[in-house]
Amino acid sequence: MSKRKSKSFQRQPSADRRRHLGEAVLRCILKDGGAGLSVRRIAAEAGVSLGLIRYHFGQFDELIAYAFDMTTDAFFQTIEAALERAGPNPQARLDAFIAVSFSPLMLDRDVLGVWVVFWGLILHSRRMGSAQRREYSLYIALVEGLLSALAAAEGIPIRNIKLASVGFTALMDGLWLAWCLNPAAFQPAQGVSLCRMWLEGLRRGAYA
Repeated sequence: MSKRKSKSFQRQPSADRRRHLGEAVLRCILKDGGAGLSVRRIAAEAGVSLGLIRYHFGQFDELIAYAFDMTTDAFFQTIEAALERAGPNPQARLDAFIAVSFSPLMLDRDVLGVWVVFWGLILHSRRMGSAQRREYSLYIALVEGLLSALAAAEGIPIRNIKLASVGFTALMDGLWLAWCLNPAAFQPAQGVSLCRMWLEGLRRGAYA
């Protein structure tokens, strides 16, 4: 590591330094999967000392969870932008939500590979488990809001909106994982069709 690079990094505001380290985590996962998640590899990727990682994050798990939160935040920003473009109509918002979920931006094998590595850590890290519960809670709340708005607009009887939201989320997660493991399993347009078929089941009283 050159002295010039170290000094340049030191001049960054603290939030920028933390983001720089989080981005290094993501690059290490892209290069080597879960094997890339060592403090030494991440420090080398970021061009910093091990001590600087400890200074900004304390425990190594905190850095990994921070990178997971970065990924989650970017995911939600993409969805929120699509919903904003769709306008207020509940059906249009759900269509936009489904479409962006199967867009090339989301169905990117590198991106999905990063998610798979993070998911694999959840059972072995209390901090990652906490981060995942936050992400899942936000996602369920988003889906619940979209389905509730559709139900109100169309008079769809839904006895348990939370359970319906969990069901729709499970469908989405399953399709993402299946595509990540084998992109030949189905076309993105077929994923969209499957989600629309699920909504038709909702309209016909699947959760009434």
